Amino acid sequence: MGHDNILPVLYDLIVTIGSEISVKPLLTRTLQRLLYHTSFSAGFICLDVPPCSRDDGQVEVHLDAAVGDFDLIGELGKQIFLPCELICKTAEREDEQAALLSALRCTQTPYKAYLKLPIPNCGVIVLLAATIPATRLPLTTMLQPVLAHLAKAILLCRRNDAYTSGLALRRDLLEEVFESSYSAVTITDSESNIIEVNPAFTRITGYTPEEVLGRNPQMMASGRHGQDFFEEMWDTIRAEGHWEGEIWNRRKNGEVFPCWININQVNDKAGSLLYYVSMFSDISKRKEAEAQIHQLEFYDPLTQLPNRRLLMERLQQAFAVGSRTGQHGAVLFIDLDNFKAINDTKGHETGDLLLAEVAKRLRTCVREGDTVARLGGDEFVVALEYLNAISDEAAAQADLVAENIRDVLSQPYNLMNHTHHTTPSIGVVLFRGHQQSLDDVLKHADTAMYQAKTAGRNAIRFYDPVMQAAIEARADLEEELRHALDKKQLQLHYQIQVDSLRRPIGAEALLRWTHPERGSILPEHFVPLSEESGMIVSIGIWVLNAACAQLKAWQHDPLTRDLTLAVNVSAKQLHKADFVLQVQHILLKTGIRPALLKLELTESAVLEDVEDTINKMREIKLLGVSFSMDDFGTGYSSLQYLKRLPLDQVKIDQSFVRDITTDPNDAAIVQTVIAMGEALGLDVIAEGVETEAQREFLDLRGCHAFQGFLFGRPMPVEEFEAMLRASRG
Repeated sequence: MGHDNILPVLYDLIVTIGSEISVKPLLTRTLQRLLYHTSFSAGFICLDVPPCSRDDGQVEVHLDAAVGDFDLIGELGKQIFLPCELICKTAEREDEQAALLSALRCTQTPYKAYLKLPIPNCGVIVLLAATIPATRLPLTTMLQPVLAHLAKAILLCRRNDAYTSGLALRRDLLEEVFESSYSAVTITDSESNIIEVNPAFTRITGYTPEEVLGRNPQMMASGRHGQDFFEEMWDTIRAEGHWEGEIWNRRKNGEVFPCWININQVNDKAGSLLYYVSMFSDISKRKEAEAQIHQLEFYDPLTQLPNRRLLMERLQQAFAVGSRTGQHGAVLFIDLDNFKAINDTKGHETGDLLLAEVAKRLRTCVREGDTVARLGGDEFVVALEYLNAISDEAAAQADLVAENIRDVLSQPYNLMNHTHHTTPSIGVVLFRGHQQSLDDVLKHADTAMYQAKTAGRNAIRFYDPVMQAAIEARADLEEELRHALDKKQLQLHYQIQVDSLRRPIGAEALLRWTHPERGSILPEHFVPLSEESGMIVSIGIWVLNAACAQLKAWQHDPLTRDLTLAVNVSAKQLHKADFVLQVQHILLKTGIRPALLKLELTESAVLEDVEDTINKMREIKLLGVSFSMDDFGTGYSSLQYLKRLPLDQVKIDQSFVRDITTDPNDAAIVQTVIAMGEALGLDVIAEGVETEAQREFLDLRGCHAFQGFLFGRPMPVEEFEAMLRASRG
């Protein structure tokens, strides 16, 4: 064999190796072809050669193949002893080779020369000759590609032998599955490293076999699936040996695509894992078709809003949510006033542009999770979920959304260089669970919408007459509240706070509204209204000004100059960007001692934006003002953020104090709050103390500040000061 004919020899050897599917014929045929193309007369193959460890220089090996020597062939499948040097290293001189071969015990033939060909990570081939070959070619180096291919073939044939137990159809299987399959096929070893892919894999992913062999398929991960997804997938494969489903992968060019994949775990007869076989196909076009069908089936083609069919599904889900949570939902039926006139006089193109713009504006008026749908023509429906469980409050929430929609849709429309105007008539109906049928809800909303039309258009009407009256009364009250400050109808009352010896230590400023016709209006009726309307911000600034002015007045009287005054701050007021500057301005304007001012925050106010709250509290504390946590313990996450807030005091809510002497749960909660306050270095005050037994219980357990009817009700400043003088007198 010379240099000129080495390539045909290599090709012949590789074809020979590739044609075998079982280890024994693979090794035998490989030996035969090697002997045919070289000057050697015999040879053998040993796989899984152990390291030399015997003192006599011999190594015990398993003879896996032998050709050309009857003695060696007779030892096939047995353990034989060979010189360590023959297996582990090569003799450098011809006389050394002859001397080494004379020590062979497994053959009677006197060999003079040998060629050792190492099979990477598998074993060794030894070719034997009775005379020293004439060739001087570096056969070991020249045959390296063949040996590498043989190593891979041995691995595959071994697995095939173990799995198929003599199945001789591997070539047909590879040709059919790998070469002809439209789906991509990937084979990985037990460590999930790729050992084989087919042409379809390259066509779909863009990766050539050379780019993926030895790598984990995770290299194609799209990033769309979280760790939980893959953990669940592998749990199923390990438990059931199989998984199939939809996965988003990433092509070589970076494009993300969906595929349907089938993964199977392949074990040997003993149940040991051999490898994983996965087949997947690109389902991009199918997904696109499904999306188009879904769009046509469930969405209005003009506005891209959900159509009636999808609206009905969403409402069914909303009914189920209401049944589970007890919360209300609402349906707003919207019809555009005078749309027909615009559509007829300006043309259908203008009408379509108007409807598309209305749809766009409606989307801005609802929360994520609410539904805006078009039923057809100029009729739209908005479905609201997760409204208040109390009917009046839910109606108020729905009314706010309806008012916003009416305002937004009433703005001018600039269409095709012309300005157009339209207004909506809106019918509203509440629902909760399955108390009403779906058809009835839509029918009632439609009826309410026609009532709005009858009322003069550009109007909002609730289907329930009683609820409609409540909404109108609430609207009247809101309008009157807007003028209450200017008309000086708001005032502060003060409720005393005392220590264990009933000595006055401060007071809480509480807002009251005295209406000239309605009389005294309870805070629970107008404070939530001011929150929803946003008036709480201006009212809160007025309260803070009035409270600081009162503190300034008290500083001239020895009886009151050391009293602290607690002022409630709403969430909307707290989270205004200029809140800190407002507090600073009021302190400078009134000239009070900042230490006497205590701002009370609720948990809900803090939770809206904890980081913003903490930053503002720190800035205000630098001014000398203190903070108290009002209604402490009524929220669910107090312990998570309490230690981070720069508080001075926590207030035990009256709901826990009310039954403190009879309810072990309330007693335990109160004791926990007191202990926590002590641990964090915070003062603790209890509100709603109405009996001596409650006061004594609290005092004995470490709470030494109290507020409640036992010591005094909220009262105007004149009565408050008179009470102080009477107690001193």
